[in-house]
Amino acid sequence: MPDALTPPIITIDIEDWPQSTWDHALPITQRAADNTYRLLALLDEEGIRTTMFVLGKFAERFPEVVRAIAAQGHEVASHGYGHIEIFDQTPARFAEDVRRSKGLLEDLIGEAVRGYRAPDFSIVEESLWALEILADLGFAYDSSIFPVRRPRYGIPAWPTTPVRVQLDARKTIIEFPIATVAYHGNNWPIGGGGYHRLLPGRVSRWLARRVLAERSFVFYCHPYEFDPAEFREMAPRIPWRVRLHQGLGRRWFERRFRAFVRAFGGRRVVDALGTESYVPFVPSTLDGA
Repeated sequence: MPDALTPPIITIDIEDWPQSTWDHALPITQRAADNTYRLLALLDEEGIRTTMFVLGKFAERFPEVVRAIAAQGHEVASHGYGHIEIFDQTPARFAEDVRRSKGLLEDLIGEAVRGYRAPDFSIVEESLWALEILADLGFAYDSSIFPVRRPRYGIPAWPTTPVRVQLDARKTIIEFPIATVAYHGNNWPIGGGGYHRLLPGRVSRWLARRVLAERSFVFYCHPYEFDPAEFREMAPRIPWRVRLHQGLGRRWFERRFRAFVRAFGGRRVVDALGTESYVPFVPSTLDGA
């Protein structure tokens, strides 16, 4: 039985590893669709409903998978169109990328898309302007900010709990940051993905229990992390260091994920929107301080 805690928010980024991580010019492969179908079956077995941030290029290539995601009761949200980091885009290009993705997804599922996640958590201090564009496009929430210090992403001073970001006198957007744990004055990432692959399962669950006792826990992963054979069978020649960094721990990821959701359960972001209150927050880079 799951712990008597508020269940973690389980989020899945629906994309194709070669196209999203190695070469944005590559086509989306059938393997990405197959991995997503396998994950949908796993989630159905475990009785878990999630929020799936779907890449626009994936939705264009495999519309039937997006419809299956919605039909199974998962929330469909946007991961942008081409998996280009926000800090490598102009505001105008970013707005067009997100507008294109949102329109594709809404046409497929017949309802409004309320949430967004940036590729590679690329809403950083220099790209916080993206939040206002998201609000202008009708998004209710974002889940792109990692309150950690990493080489390419993260805002270490960002609140670790969901907040209502005040963008101006009229506009707000709710931010759901990825889960972290505080240790020796720093936030450390524990919210899923590679961190979940590399930490022993018992350690991940112990840390998650500590966080869940105090606040929301946003977990994230990708369907390809459940696919340990991908790098052995992939056509592009990938350097061994990248293969090690991106593939280590995949062979036990499914077992750890099942243990995680059996311990805590899981819910969608949209389930939290109507049940929690959010502290107003104005980042200093937005208020001119």
